[in-house]
Amino acid sequence: MRPRLVDYINNWLNSSYGTYILPTGTTMYVVAMLVVMYVYVKRCEQSGLSAYHALGSCIYGMIGGLAGARIFYLIETLPTTISNPEVLLDVFGGTTSWGVYIGGFAGFFLYLWRNNKPLPVYADVIGSCLGLGPFIGRWSCFLNGCCYGKLSEVPWAVQYPNSSPVFWHQFNLELIPANTSLSLPVHPLPLYLSLSALMVFMVTSVVWRRFRSHPGLIFLSYWILYCSFRFILEFFRGNAPHLDFLELNVGQIMCAVILLVAGISVFRIYTKRTINSP
Repeated sequence: MRPRLVDYINNWLNSSYGTYILPTGTTMYVVAMLVVMYVYVKRCEQSGLSAYHALGSCIYGMIGGLAGARIFYLIETLPTTISNPEVLLDVFGGTTSWGVYIGGFAGFFLYLWRNNKPLPVYADVIGSCLGLGPFIGRWSCFLNGCCYGKLSEVPWAVQYPNSSPVFWHQFNLELIPANTSLSLPVHPLPLYLSLSALMVFMVTSVVWRRFRSHPGLIFLSYWILYCSFRFILEFFRGNAPHLDFLELNVGQIMCAVILLVAGISVFRIYTKRTINSP
């Protein structure tokens, strides 16, 4: 999508500045990480937590997230990985958001555990601002043309340019010829995911301000909200492999499992507080 937007800006300004004005997908990922890190460290300070250890846990989390994103993708596309082992050396290859979460939280919790810091308290702070990550980062997906939606005739459907992932997907399905300039209209799924993440951030920010005395609740609230939105929005995805016997894709299965675990954990938190209350 970025080439189309750059052309639009260039034509509008009658110049070639669009290339420099519109950020790349990689830039959006970097911005997303920096924004989350900044808000997380500031909120840790507001909570009386160490800014030094907040920054350290964030750096560990980002390193783990970058590694996990690639590893999870290679596992998810295991048949291709096995048949083409050279992709293991392609550090700039495909990635997945679930790998970011798994690897990111592994690094995040590893740092806090090694430094003997209270995991639930720091986790609640990161949970309160984590929605900013996909809110900004999903614009990278939109610009790159990945994570595209299903065919759609809604007024806000978008068409990606020739050579984009959605274009070749539709070409391989023999829906469009190779010499056409645009794909067929699809749901702008990355924008749906971005807006839902913004709503999650707003809600978890309110929960963080009001329920800090419930360790773990804010972190779990993020996952319940995020996975609820994403489970529904995954039905609009146009490029995710499905498990035929469930009619669900990998993302929806991940959401279902996390929702179950988070729901049980919230129930245990409230049950424990009820039993211990005078």
